[in-house]
Amino acid sequence: MRVMPLALGWVATRAWVLLSGFGLIFYPESEFLFSDVRLYDWWAGNIADSFFPINDPMWQYPPLAAVVFLAGYLLAGNTVGFVFLATVADLAIFLLLVRAGREQENSTPAFIWILAPLIMGPIILGRFDVFVTLAAVAALLYVGQARKFGIAIAIGALLKVWPVLLLLATPKGLALKVIIWFAGTFAAGSLLLSLWWSESFSFIGGQRSRGLQIESVGALPYQLWNAGPGNVSSAFQFGAIEVVASGTAIVSLVITLVGVALLGTLFFWRVTGRLNSANPADIALLAVLISIVTSRVLSPQYMVWVFGLLAVCAFVPQQNFRKITVLILISAGIGQIIYPWWYISLQQGGAVAVTAHVVRILTLLWATAIAWQNMKEVSRQNLDQKASHLTS
Repeated sequence: MRVMPLALGWVATRAWVLLSGFGLIFYPESEFLFSDVRLYDWWAGNIADSFFPINDPMWQYPPLAAVVFLAGYLLAGNTVGFVFLATVADLAIFLLLVRAGREQENSTPAFIWILAPLIMGPIILGRFDVFVTLAAVAALLYVGQARKFGIAIAIGALLKVWPVLLLLATPKGLALKVIIWFAGTFAAGSLLLSLWWSESFSFIGGQRSRGLQIESVGALPYQLWNAGPGNVSSAFQFGAIEVVASGTAIVSLVITLVGVALLGTLFFWRVTGRLNSANPADIALLAVLISIVTSRVLSPQYMVWVFGLLAVCAFVPQQNFRKITVLILISAGIGQIIYPWWYISLQQGGAVAVTAHVVRILTLLWATAIAWQNMKEVSRQNLDQKASHLTS
């Protein structure tokens, strides 16, 4: 595997991200690319003075996130410190994929990660999600080592909750050891962070109050109605633009129950041994895709998670992997167009923006459906094998 072209690709694409994000070259609506970092710095400045965002409805993060925000703020202000740390985390993901790729003579995973910002946009380094993705990628690359796998998932969960889903990817025979390392690391980390910040898990209560973000799958009917004969209001709430209309609570409940049912089925297949032959990375990707499409929020930066997991999946491509990848690329690419270019138009029900959003949602749902069908087929094959052993 030739490393130099990959390294040059990473340098070139990340230079474009940084130049765009800091407004040094033209990018439409570039002032919104690193806009959240200003909020991170504001939180960090208050935390440095021992004022924690206990009652801030925009704070939606586990406590370890505060450490990252504070580190970036103390390193350098005006978004520079955080973006620098995000670039380091991004580089760490790239290096992990390159090292694993050299061992397996496979450059596709690293190439997928290089491609990520070109598809989803410079927002990749202007949001917190790259740090969580680093923990997830590291976990999956060390999935056969219980200690590293469990610790990496725990760190990811202390940064943002979703890496807990990677426990579904635990290989057969390692479950107990992984759970011990995960639980021990998570408990120790939680204790230390709670000593520093007594209400560090207060964000959990705020999650219950969140509504439907206008970009979510559940909000799609409202968007179509807003672009057509009706008029649907929206408002800035809990750090996102949410739909303000009747029935959103019911829609939120329904999509949440669908997500619980699908993840519950995946868990059932896992504990009954029906997914023992499945690639752990494929299980992780499917679990995260399910959580995204059934979430009340579908921000464009969530695709950072997907690109990271997709890159690891590329080491052992599943059936129809190319189709899944293309669909995700289309969805993420349209996400870049919508945010930040067409976001106001989407909020106002602009026909072109809503049409693009529909394609974004449908391609992501299609990719999720293919990944689900692949996993269902693995489950069926394992069940048939067990049945044949019993009858032979």
